[in-house]
Amino acid sequence: MSNGTETTAPRPDSGTVPSASAGSDPGALPAGTTLRFLVLAVAMVVATVAMLSSILRPLPYEDVATVCQFAAGYDPGGKLIDELFRDQAQEDAVRACVEKTEEVPRWYGLAGTGAVLLAAGGLYLLIPRRKRSQPGVEPLHTGDPQGEVRAEVVALAERAGVRSLPDLVVDLSALDPGAVVYGRAGRRTLCLNNGLLHTRRVNTARFEAVVLHELAHIRNRDVDIAYAVTALWRVFLALVVVPYTLLIGGSLVAAQFFGVFWGADEVFWPAGRPTTIKAIGVAAFLFLLVVLARADTLRHRELYADLGAVALGADPAVWQAQSEGRAQGRSALRAVAALWRSHPSWSERRRSLHNPAGLFALTDVPLFLLGVVTLVTGNSLSAVWDSGVAAWVVGALAACVVTVAVWRAALYAAHNRTAGPRGIRAGLALGFGLVCGELLSGPTAAPDWTPEHAEPLLVLLLGSVVYITWLAQCAQLHLRTMPGERAVPRRAVLAAAAAGSVVAAGGLNWWLRDGQLWMTGNFLKAGGLSELARQMFPGPWNSLPQYESVLPWIGSVLINLAVAGTYLTTVAGAVVLWAYPALLLLRRPRTAGLRSTVLAGLAGGVVGVAVVAAAMAYMHSWRPALEERTLAFQAVYLWWRTVALWAGVVGTAAVVAATTRTHRLPRALTAAAIAHIGMVAGYFVLQAADGCVGPLRVMANTCHWLPGTSWILTEILIPPVTPVFFGAALAATVMSQWPRTERTSLPADTVRPSWPDRAVVAVTVVAGLVLTAAVVDPQRAGGSPFSAVPVRAEPVDTDDKVRDFQLLAWYKAGGQEDLVALSGRYLELATWVQNLNTDNGTGDADTLRPVCNGLARDTATARRHLRVPDPDLDQKWSTLLNRGKSAAAECKAVLNSPENDVDRNTEMLKQLYEAVKHAEATLPPLAERVSATAKRWPQWTAD
Repeated sequence: MSNGTETTAPRPDSGTVPSASAGSDPGALPAGTTLRFLVLAVAMVVATVAMLSSILRPLPYEDVATVCQFAAGYDPGGKLIDELFRDQAQEDAVRACVEKTEEVPRWYGLAGTGAVLLAAGGLYLLIPRRKRSQPGVEPLHTGDPQGEVRAEVVALAERAGVRSLPDLVVDLSALDPGAVVYGRAGRRTLCLNNGLLHTRRVNTARFEAVVLHELAHIRNRDVDIAYAVTALWRVFLALVVVPYTLLIGGSLVAAQFFGVFWGADEVFWPAGRPTTIKAIGVAAFLFLLVVLARADTLRHRELYADLGAVALGADPAVWQAQSEGRAQGRSALRAVAALWRSHPSWSERRRSLHNPAGLFALTDVPLFLLGVVTLVTGNSLSAVWDSGVAAWVVGALAACVVTVAVWRAALYAAHNRTAGPRGIRAGLALGFGLVCGELLSGPTAAPDWTPEHAEPLLVLLLGSVVYITWLAQCAQLHLRTMPGERAVPRRAVLAAAAAGSVVAAGGLNWWLRDGQLWMTGNFLKAGGLSELARQMFPGPWNSLPQYESVLPWIGSVLINLAVAGTYLTTVAGAVVLWAYPALLLLRRPRTAGLRSTVLAGLAGGVVGVAVVAAAMAYMHSWRPALEERTLAFQAVYLWWRTVALWAGVVGTAAVVAATTRTHRLPRALTAAAIAHIGMVAGYFVLQAADGCVGPLRVMANTCHWLPGTSWILTEILIPPVTPVFFGAALAATVMSQWPRTERTSLPADTVRPSWPDRAVVAVTVVAGLVLTAAVVDPQRAGGSPFSAVPVRAEPVDTDDKVRDFQLLAWYKAGGQEDLVALSGRYLELATWVQNLNTDNGTGDADTLRPVCNGLARDTATARRHLRVPDPDLDQKWSTLLNRGKSAAAECKAVLNSPENDVDRNTEMLKQLYEAVKHAEATLPPLAERVSATAKRWPQWTAD
């Protein structure tokens, strides 16, 4: 009926939807199209930044960051895990290399995006003016001289609650019985087709339905945002998609088929082809995704306007007649074609009016798009900002969108006494979007489209299912505990959005910091952390199976959990994951089943303490003598304590989720939190009394009460245990899919005292927050597993062309300055040596002093710079720098000494002479190698 827009959900009447309960009206929350438009706009902005950055990026030899990476040894054909360790080994040197030169080209993409947004703003202002100036568009009085149509439109506007009547015009050249509303903020126009004026005389119901549909767009306040997105879409096509296709696609075709290179390096062209092809593929995918999302959003806004029109009094028979007159058969081809249309079919409109549940359901396309946008944006921001800040920004955006969508679905279900959203399918849609976003933009995504290890992507998929299930069940729990509340709980939605933002930020923070790294393989094992553990925790790792069997787990799982437990954002997400549903249970304990939840949590805590005791008994069974209980023994003990607490908490959550009937995930997490606090308290007591119970003696041989020592061990234990609630949520989500057990409900008048249950939950919440705040150290937070990984040797199988490019990049990124400085300094030193008095071996100290000072300064500067990215040359270069450092230091010490020690003077001269000889054997060949390498790239010259 229109090509207009919409944003807040309409309020259908009783004839539009099934009979409602006394619950809150779902139409009071923002409509699905508002959220769709928001995500669509963000998607276009993200795609614009990515495409323009690709178009405007500098050539490899002009990009400072690229030059510094190659100078540090970056190999585009190497393994990603090797590149990660290379980055860690020279992180400070690479950062200094990049920072010393202003990277203006890096901001070209953002500047271009700003220009695109300005152009979109200008087009947004011009679209209504152009529509009003089209031939045939005249003021309404031209086709309505008596004012009858205007009076009827005014009456309908009053019925719709539209206070500011839009400008009324008529399109005399349009003969179909339709209308359209357009405009911008502050001035909207309702354009009636000439055919609609004629239809009004014979079919008043059709006229009212069309006008009310357009007024519903205005009432829903979606005209402005729809035309803003339309303007952004048109500018995106003209200024981004078309130039990108011509430049990047054209450069690929020219290089591949004609040998012409536009902005490509001819020498590296075969190696750069997969990257170029992937860049084009990624851009095409983002473009198609935006097209599908735009069509889906515009279709839904029309369905919302239809629903609003019927709620305002339009006759549903109008839609029924149109649907019967244009009925079409169903086929797979039509279903695919329907995805690209911006208007729904008449049969789809009729079905939506008959059952509008689809307008409030969690649908796949917007969630998939949201997932893609979330990680594409997160990866882009984490490359510029700290990953924690990026996680908060994109996590909060995604959480707010998902939370409102979940609450709309839950409110509609409660309003109509139907089953609420489960979250499985919606979670999979969001998860697949996150996976695609990671494959498109992740730093570990290879040019061949697939990472070396795709298993960690399951974390994104399963995490999304858990996340949406958690939000959905918490929303249903709130509505269940407040059955008589008619007003929309806006504060509850805001609280849910805040809680969801913390949990989403916590999960994304871990993924951006550590999760992505696991797609390169077990980087902790590959980095030799097991060997490092042997050195840090000396002990009989090879002599006893109790040590050797757990060493790989300590070197990978335990370290990763311990590091994740120090991230403040991730810790906050883990706490909110159980604290938010626990607070909801406190609001109405008898309705929500708080008694059984508390009892299950207490039972889980008792069983968990027994598991901890079993772990202590196991350690006691093979513990060595007191003098042999080294750091290795303590590390093994920490591992089994961690396993025991994880087993107790996850097991409690799984059992509660499998055995309860309602609100299974919130109750499971609350019970897991109670069990967790109980287990930590039980462990503290057992550890403080270590040595008092014979079979449980681990570290002590005699009975003493040592709470201080126990608290220190508890502080060490809490970080690797804190992420347990993410595992508990996953286990509870899986177990909650089991068939629910049937139990006999208690009579409605049964009264139970609720204060003990409330007290247990309240104590759990307070104790959990206090324990987390006391143990987590902000000064220690923000580390990385890489901080414990030793530096590995440089790979030696690098291609000769790549090695030459690395060497030339090193030369241009600081090596040239070091070569020139050291060559001049050693020339001065050689001249001084040649001028020594051959009779007595003496020389001019005043001439030597500035030479030695300069040699010390130049050598120290070169040592701070990047190493030579060639193993053989770097060995000679490093030896030269070490000898220069020692010779300069000895020279300064001798010259500053008041004593004239002949032996020391001789040693100084010997070191200076050897340094000069090594410089003569190192610097000229290195310079010649750089000069030969420069011939491959005429753009660079070896000055």
